[in-house]
Amino acid sequence: MGDDAPTSSTVQAWELGLRLREHRERLGFTAAAVGKATGIGGTNLSAIESGKRRLTAAKLDDLADAYELPDDERADLESMRARTERREWWYDYARLYSDEFLRLLGLEAGAEKVYEYAPDIIPGLLQTADYARAVMQAGTPYIRPVDVGPRLETRLARQLRLDGDHPLRLDVVLGEAALRQRVGELDAMRRQLAHLLEVLDRKGDHVRIRVIPFTAGAHPLLGAALKILSFRSNRLGDLMYQETAISGVIIDKRQVILESTASFAETFDRALDDRDSREFIDAVYHEMEQH
Repeated sequence: MGDDAPTSSTVQAWELGLRLREHRERLGFTAAAVGKATGIGGTNLSAIESGKRRLTAAKLDDLADAYELPDDERADLESMRARTERREWWYDYARLYSDEFLRLLGLEAGAEKVYEYAPDIIPGLLQTADYARAVMQAGTPYIRPVDVGPRLETRLARQLRLDGDHPLRLDVVLGEAALRQRVGELDAMRRQLAHLLEVLDRKGDHVRIRVIPFTAGAHPLLGAALKILSFRSNRLGDLMYQETAISGVIIDKRQVILESTASFAETFDRALDDRDSREFIDAVYHEMEQH
C-alpha cells in the first residue's frame, strides 16, 4: 500500500511514541534520566511513548537532543509528530465518549484490518441507522435522548472506512443470535439483514461475514465478544478491544492477543463458509417476511 493509504493521528502518535521509546531503550536511559535532561517527567514520558499524549515540536526537539538523533531521523519524527496534530472527525464527539473509546475510534480509523466476533448484536461497522438507533434507545440508561443523534453520526462516520481506495478489511463472525435478536421494529430488522447482504454483494472483496449457527455447538470464542485490530506498520502490534454494556477496554498484552487471534481463526473456520453464511442470512431475512 502506498503512503496515501488511510491512517489517523491516533496511530501516528502511537508509532511516534514507540520509535522514541526504541531510541531511549537503545541508549539505556531510564525515564527518570530523560526527565532530568528534558523536563518531561516519567508519567508524561510514559503517556507519550504509549501514544496517549501528544508532543509539541519543542518537546520533540528536546527528546531528539537527549537521544542525539541525526537530522534525517529528526525530520522523519517531526513529520510524524505534525500528523498527530490533525483534527480528526471524532474529536467533535469527544464529550460523548470515554477516552478509551475515543482512542478506539482513532485506532480503527488507521487500522488495516479488523477481525470481529459478534455473538448477539450486529457490529457497529455493519449497522444500519435504524438498527443503531434502536440499540442506543433501548440499550442503556446512560445514553441521554439528546445524545442519540450525535452517537448515530459517529457510528455512521466509522463506516466510511469500508469505502474508498484503501478500504478497511473486515472479517466478522456473527452468532446466529445476532441475526435473530429483534432490535427495533420488524421492518428495521429486515432492513438490517438486507444491508448485510448488500455489503457482501458490494464489498465482498474486503468484507467477509460468516455465521456460526446454534447447531455448531461450543467453539473457542463462546461467550466472548471481541474485536482485533491490525495495522500496516510492522512496528505496531495487533490490539484487542473488548466491550461490556457500559464500558470497553483496549488490550495490548501480546499473549492474550495471540491466543485470541488463534481462537478467532478457529471460530472463523468452524463457521459456515462464505456462500452458506450468505444463504443463512438470506433465509433469516425471508423468515422475518412471514411474520
